[in-house]
Amino acid sequence: MADLAALAFFVADEIDIVEIPVFLHEEFGEQRRHVSKRIGFVNDVIPLYNLSEFRSHFRLSKGQVEDVITTLGPVYQNPLNTKVPLKDIVLACLWTLANQESYRIVANRFNISKSTLMVHFHQFCVLINTHMAHHVTWPVGESLHRSELGFARAGFPRTGLAVGSCHIPIRKPHRKNPLTYLNRKKNYSVILIGFCDSQRRFCHVSVGHPGSWHDARAFRHTAVAQALAEDPPSLMPEGLHIIGDSAFPLLPQLLKPYQDNGRLTARQKKYNRKLNGARMVIEQAFGILKSKFRRLKYLQMDSIQKISSAVCACCILYNLSYDPGDQPPDIISNEALDDDTYPSQPLNEQALHYRDTICCSL
Repeated sequence: MADLAALAFFVADEIDIVEIPVFLHEEFGEQRRHVSKRIGFVNDVIPLYNLSEFRSHFRLSKGQVEDVITTLGPVYQNPLNTKVPLKDIVLACLWTLANQESYRIVANRFNISKSTLMVHFHQFCVLINTHMAHHVTWPVGESLHRSELGFARAGFPRTGLAVGSCHIPIRKPHRKNPLTYLNRKKNYSVILIGFCDSQRRFCHVSVGHPGSWHDARAFRHTAVAQALAEDPPSLMPEGLHIIGDSAFPLLPQLLKPYQDNGRLTARQKKYNRKLNGARMVIEQAFGILKSKFRRLKYLQMDSIQKISSAVCACCILYNLSYDPGDQPPDIISNEALDDDTYPSQPLNEQALHYRDTICCSL
């Protein structure tokens, strides 16, 4: 697995993808008006928040924020030699991720300059990705079994994880070929490929793929795809599989719906219905992620590397702040799109046979 992790970073470096290794474990709409600095916000206002208010503003509980501070404290380096306490930096960065306020307004709220906020914000994301990535781990043993049971209760057997993708809107990047990031809706974006268990916890994420790419191509650039090609049992024990939508390739360890050509049997339609119902956990995870960390609704940064780092940090913080009671927004399934929008992919006879076997067992 160490080789696979190294390979993931080798591939990622070529296109500025940020991806958590598979261990088995500028603002928009900037407001130019004057905003008074809130000198007492951190010391006088935040302490008055009750537990619910604090979590609603910072997305983490007070205890979870203390965990972040404790983890980052020994490795934090003050790049600007400012006198801003680490606690203030962490709170300012969490506020930045949780809101769509301009960087200038956030900086004034925390009584720091915009440039100071920006430097610390990018460093914060890098530190989260480097030192807290263990909150996003691939399930094995008992955790994988619990996930399988959850998917079975949802109606689809032998399933360990669900995979999906979502687009993170960005502004036109400063690159030699920015049109690579122009998606089919004519908006600039990067693609986030995510894997989650039946409880909507992220188990692996890969982000930074150009928005013009097809999901299958982005999937091929993940460490998971490499592992499934070279050593499938290292991720999915025999008899278990991952489920995804029609955009993904059909593999012995990755099942997707039958293409609806108008001649599906009743059993195949039932299979599609149950698979699509079970895989909605990944769509829900993306929905909760974007509702918690609203900065992801539009990332106005010039560097794809910094964009990818921020998205990856949000996924880690999402898992850290995981609450089974989190309610996802209304989800529109990707299956509402025509199958014709997905380019044809090579057939895998073993995968076709395995899918038919699962279909017949339902």
